[in-house]
Amino acid sequence: MELPYFTTRHYLDELLHHISRSGYDRVYFSVYGFRGTLYPTSQSSTNFLLLPLFSNPWKAAVEESRRQGLKPYAWFEFGLMLPPNNPIVKKHPDWLLKTTAGKTIADDNVWLNPANPEVQDYIFSHIDDILKEKDLAGIQLDDHWAVPRIFGDKSQNLTNLTKKLHRHIQEKNPKLILSLSPNPYRFALDQYNQNWLAWVRQGIIDEVVLQVYRKSPGQVAATVQSSGIRSASRYVPVGIGLYAGLNGASFSTKALQNQVKTVQQQGYGYCVFTWEYIFLRHLVDFVQ
Repeated sequence: MELPYFTTRHYLDELLHHISRSGYDRVYFSVYGFRGTLYPTSQSSTNFLLLPLFSNPWKAAVEESRRQGLKPYAWFEFGLMLPPNNPIVKKHPDWLLKTTAGKTIADDNVWLNPANPEVQDYIFSHIDDILKEKDLAGIQLDDHWAVPRIFGDKSQNLTNLTKKLHRHIQEKNPKLILSLSPNPYRFALDQYNQNWLAWVRQGIIDEVVLQVYRKSPGQVAATVQSSGIRSASRYVPVGIGLYAGLNGASFSTKALQNQVKTVQQQGYGYCVFTWEYIFLRHLVDFVQ
């Protein structure tokens, strides 16, 4: 049954209210992912699961976040990655990176060429659609704002694109934050051409939330210490992203709390990826 507009907005408001009361000050919405976008766009399809509920899901997310005192960030989750069956892939095969053997798939996905002007226009058109919401706090890129090393050394091309993106965002709204949630530095650079320490030194990334998806507090501590985040903290605000998703590992709220404590003991703030899975796990535990 299709729920009335005011009812679905109410549920969204309740969720964000809970997040705000739990002590968080911002929320990252995946606006560009495998089910489409969270905003109306001519470039890609809007998430079909949300269309019956909201005429503009992204607008609702931003408005309700601000109502609850939260800073809304647009998480541009897929970055330069697309599923092989995406319509864009079929329409523009020349946009894709290829290995020397002619293969286009890495990590089960295809990857857009960051040096291709048409790819850049495609990315920036999405960014412009996102920026139509004036109460937005920032845009977050992550480990998919990258190019797998199997396609060769593309680190300078990726740096050039990031520089152009940062300038583009600043021209639209100089108050917006361009945030990045990468993997630890050596892995990000060696495996995915993502030279994010250079980016913060150049001033083209405004915030770093490091992905530290580990199973124990000890593993979290060891990863943080060797990740490059301490160097990044000299230039920009930083934090640690902890994982509460579905990865087949045993999970408990207590285990996550222990990881949070470890991060705080090292002097960092934290984010939880992803919030909704915590509720799903509690529901499963209740049913069992």
